[in-house]
Amino acid sequence: MLRKRREPKARKSIAEVLLRDIQGTAAEKLALFEKLKARGGFAGEDRAELLRVERILNLFTDKKRKKSASPAPLTTSLLQS
Repeated sequence: MLRKRREPKARKSIAEVLLRDIQGTAAEKLALFEKLKARGGFAGEDRAELLRVERILNLFTDKKRKKSASPAPLTTSLLQS
């Protein structure tokens, strides 16, 4: 009997992991991102995606600072753009 080959799982993007899979506020996620970036934790990653993730996190952090009411939850809808 032939075994079915397992297809490799699609690799998650940095944006998906930071925005969806890691808990915390946008400011905490931005601080983690900057710490990892400074330590070279994203070596070999796509530079354009790193800039996009940083821009998204800055956007959410700025919105939270401007709006002192309850913040909207971080969604992955921006990942599609």
